[in-house]
Amino acid sequence: MQAAAARPQLTIIAIILSLWAAYAAGAFLAPLSLAIFILAFAWPVQQRLSSVMPAPLAIILTLIGIVAVIIGLSSSTIWAFNTIWRLISDNATYYQELYRNAAAWLEENGIGIAGIWADTVSVPWLLRLAQQAVTRMAQTMTFWLVVLAYVMVGLIEISRARRVVERLPHGQVSAHILTACRETARRWRIYIAVRTLISLMTGILIAIFLMISGVPYALEWGVMGFVLNFIPFIGPLIATIVPSLFVLAQFLDPSFAIFVFFSLMVLQFLFGNYIEPWISGDALSMSPFVVLISIFLWTFLWGAYGTFIGVPIAIAVATFAAPSRSLGWISQLMGGPPAEVEIADPQPQTSTE
Repeated sequence: MQAAAARPQLTIIAIILSLWAAYAAGAFLAPLSLAIFILAFAWPVQQRLSSVMPAPLAIILTLIGIVAVIIGLSSSTIWAFNTIWRLISDNATYYQELYRNAAAWLEENGIGIAGIWADTVSVPWLLRLAQQAVTRMAQTMTFWLVVLAYVMVGLIEISRARRVVERLPHGQVSAHILTACRETARRWRIYIAVRTLISLMTGILIAIFLMISGVPYALEWGVMGFVLNFIPFIGPLIATIVPSLFVLAQFLDPSFAIFVFFSLMVLQFLFGNYIEPWISGDALSMSPFVVLISIFLWTFLWGAYGTFIGVPIAIAVATFAAPSRSLGWISQLMGGPPAEVEIADPQPQTSTE
């Protein structure tokens, strides 16, 4: 009885220690987690290719497909952000004049920001910012190379790993692991399919709306909205605020900027709260609060990458915990339904001697 009562406390301690380990080993675990996530999509493709061609060729073609998708998404994102940044850079004098007028108005009303700005932004600060950007780009390239290496090894070893799990001494444990892995991969595929569809529809509607409204570079704003919508809550918020601020600076019309802001906000609200749940149904039964906590938690642990992978990790945790009698409460707290078939936790073997 005492051991059973202590299980929740021990589970919470184990979770805290696991999060600390994830933070400490982020350089190793972050690319590994992304590789596992990619394998959920790449493995079925490789299996189908292996049925019509030699396995090594299927692995090579699968890797080429992964690289093509990564390059395509990265190129479109860089193109959109670069175009908008070039527009802002070309009109730097205009925006500087806007800043001077705003600073003067604030000074007249007793709010001094010139000194704060001068203390914060300086030539050394700009040089450090540029150096950090170059360093981050190099780290990103290294990160993706490590991810691709993990994916390649995973495509080769995944069949052998499945056989190893099937030979585990506890039959229920191996069944639990294999079932949870299949269910996690299925839910990941649904999650990405839904996010892609919603992001695509949102990006197209953003571009059409801004184009009709006469906002410059509407297509680029649409692409930016498409990319940012892959990050729940935070991405749509950025995709709403940034174009609205741009409209305010470009047209100097607060009423028009407010109109754009509320129009984009209504669009994001409808897709996020009605259309997306209607499409996904109960397949991704996750509490919105848990989704938000997952995003902030993994952003804190792993930076910008954690913002993207936080929700898939939460899905995996809920899926693996659901069938367990001792961990099922974690899945239910995260918004998941009770497991239809519970899997008993393995009991330690005791000697009969």
